[in-house]
Amino acid sequence: MANNNARQGGGGGGGNNQMNEHVEFTVKAEEDLYLTGSENTIRRVTAETNYSCLMLKTQRFSSLFRHYAKYHGLRKDDLEYYFVNPLENEDTPESVQLQRGDTIMVRKRRKPEPPEAAADDDEFFKDMRDLLEDEEHMDAVFMVPVPESAVDVDDSDKEGDSSSSSNNNYIEIRAHKCILTARTDYFKALFRKIAAASDGMTSRKAFKEAEEARIQVDPTFTEEHIRYMLEFIYTNRIQKIRNISTDDLLCILHLSDKWLLRDLKRLVEHELIRHHMNVNTVARMYGATEDFNAQRLSRACIEFIMSNLRQVTGNTSFEEEMKNYPHLCIPVLKAAADLIPEGPVHKKQRTDHSMSHGTPGSSAAALGSSPVPDSDP
Repeated sequence: MANNNARQGGGGGGGNNQMNEHVEFTVKAEEDLYLTGSENTIRRVTAETNYSCLMLKTQRFSSLFRHYAKYHGLRKDDLEYYFVNPLENEDTPESVQLQRGDTIMVRKRRKPEPPEAAADDDEFFKDMRDLLEDEEHMDAVFMVPVPESAVDVDDSDKEGDSSSSSNNNYIEIRAHKCILTARTDYFKALFRKIAAASDGMTSRKAFKEAEEARIQVDPTFTEEHIRYMLEFIYTNRIQKIRNISTDDLLCILHLSDKWLLRDLKRLVEHELIRHHMNVNTVARMYGATEDFNAQRLSRACIEFIMSNLRQVTGNTSFEEEMKNYPHLCIPVLKAAADLIPEGPVHKKQRTDHSMSHGTPGSSAAALGSSPVPDSDP
């Protein structure tokens, strides 16, 4: 009866009662919650600790977040809350269907997951490597001289490689002009020169030379060196670089300097420094830095020589190699000179004043000590 009278008498205030309706719930710590600083870390809340709350159903959770952090001595931005889903500042108990006796969990805020890569790099490198083996649209040819000792070798070993062919004097390795020109200005200028030379020539041979650019390779370099270079140009890496010998790496360094492949030069220098530099090879590498303008490798060689001076100077191969580059001894001597003090070290003479027995105050002054002020009132 009382309920009926209340409903009849309060019909006009039903909306206000609904607006003022509260919900009682619990906030539970999922884990230990800490206040962390640069000098110390303090545990503020132990895992599984419950905290009872009473909120209006239409009240935003931002007020709960602020209150909970302040009450427990934590930073609001260090915490995150979830019910059945993560709770946001604009959510309310009513909007997330929170009921009496329900539990909201609180924990340290997780770092957002990094976004997934837009594309698979491994798949890209595989495609580029496959492109290197596909001769259908290749329009550039590297003419690699065949060593005299190998001229009479049977060409059947090359049948499985679609991007190369050979005749008696040259091995032809094919590539794409567009990729070569995109990777280095050397080939861009070279192909422009070839195209200009063919302007005004109407012969069939001239047309073919312009369409299929031929790059004459110095006899210093082998088929293997060109293939390593092309692998890097196409994929920006050399997959089996650890299997390449020191001599071959120095040839690739020479090639990268000749054809202005700066990134390849950097890669080869790094590989030589990290995995090939030792007492027996450092002189050969140091000499190559002069020929191929490899400044990073030069600095590393000097540092290695200075760190292993006794072993290096007693090594026969080092002595023989350096005979070809006597002027390179100057940077080493300069580095050694930097380690020697500029002048003789003079001992400070003791004066009569420093040896005299004076007052405690004068003794402290002589030693350079500062008096500690008394902070007591």
